[in-house]
Amino acid sequence: MISPARRVSFDLLCQIDLEGLHSDDAVNSQAVARLELRDRPLATELIMGTLRWQGLLDHVLALASSRPWPKVDPRIKVLLRMSLHQMWQMNRIPDHALVNDAVEMAKRWIGVGAGSFVNAILRRLARERPWQQAGFLDSLSRCAQVSLPRWLWERWAARFGETAAREYALSLNEIPQMAFRIPGRPDSTVLEAMVEATASDLVPGAYILKGEKKKPPAESIFPMRIQDEASQLIPHLLGEVAGWSIWDACAAPGGKSAILCENTGKTGFVVSSDLSWQRSKALAHTLSGFRGSKPGILVLDARKTPSFRKTFDGVIADVACSGLGTLRRNPDIKWRFRPEQLPALRSSQEQILNSVSDAVRRGGYLLYSTCSTEPEENEEVVLAFLACHPEFKIVRPSHPAGVEALLDESGLLRTFPRTRLWDGFFAALMLRNS
Repeated sequence: MISPARRVSFDLLCQIDLEGLHSDDAVNSQAVARLELRDRPLATELIMGTLRWQGLLDHVLALASSRPWPKVDPRIKVLLRMSLHQMWQMNRIPDHALVNDAVEMAKRWIGVGAGSFVNAILRRLARERPWQQAGFLDSLSRCAQVSLPRWLWERWAARFGETAAREYALSLNEIPQMAFRIPGRPDSTVLEAMVEATASDLVPGAYILKGEKKKPPAESIFPMRIQDEASQLIPHLLGEVAGWSIWDACAAPGGKSAILCENTGKTGFVVSSDLSWQRSKALAHTLSGFRGSKPGILVLDARKTPSFRKTFDGVIADVACSGLGTLRRNPDIKWRFRPEQLPALRSSQEQILNSVSDAVRRGGYLLYSTCSTEPEENEEVVLAFLACHPEFKIVRPSHPAGVEALLDESGLLRTFPRTRLWDGFFAALMLRNS
């Protein structure tokens, strides 16, 4: 009998590879939720681990394949990748069990010939185990060793140097920490005792699951919201905002808006908007029932001139980007994204920043952020904006305590994933001259 976790993982990995399903949607899908409780962690590790190490797995499989790897059926590639990941890196499933499952799945859903091909490769790898041979991994290309597409490895090696790029890329293959937030700021002692969590040493209101615990507390215990620690940090860069009026211009799914609503309190207000009607519904769901200022939710295009009759104390533009700072959490991005997409993203980001800046009052603040590591989406966008808007200048955030360690000499913030198990965010806080 085929393992239910392996069957579901194969189906979802095929959807990711062939239909563009996002990995976070896959592991949070109904297909995974319908598995028995004991099978869900296995499915999650099969999906995410296979995607994290896809580049390395492909290289080893190509060496063992009797056919040119680019010409192998994509479904067979998916099946071989997840099977090799189990054999090599999970190391707790007997080879005969995973080989039998893989062959049966290939025969049932691809074809009898596929079963023979899969059987030959996996039995050869189980017998030879080349990764255990001295010097084998060192003989591979640098991009294969760290499981990056060649273009991204070359880009990071040129920017950071090969040693730092290698450490960084390998760190992205680690399992990310689970961070969450509890609306209403519960007593930390009670929370830590009940859900094995500890308060962040940097981000107010953020909690990190301790040790090897990977699942958050049930919502029946606390009305919690899963949100990366670096993402939670961004709204706090505005500082003490009680009583402020704030526009969150690219707000969905709403995690940052919720923090802004908490921080502005009952005397302030937050307007949250997004281009997509569907994403705005998700935004409304996130912001329902929390304590703090009452949010206003709009569907609008932040690239166009804002139609507000008033200006705001603060405007935040957390723009759509490549997501290359979130590869630990979304490893499918490194196989899906192409560098040719960067110019179009930058154009949209510049349009948004230029547009929303009109809504900042004199003496007010404009906060630009991305979850990208790439300069085309980050400092280059900010510098181009400042060149055309001399009324704005970069200021160094002073909140929350400890943020100074994350700022460069210009006052720009980066949460580098190599230094902490969080996502890679960029942020620039700008003041409009009074």
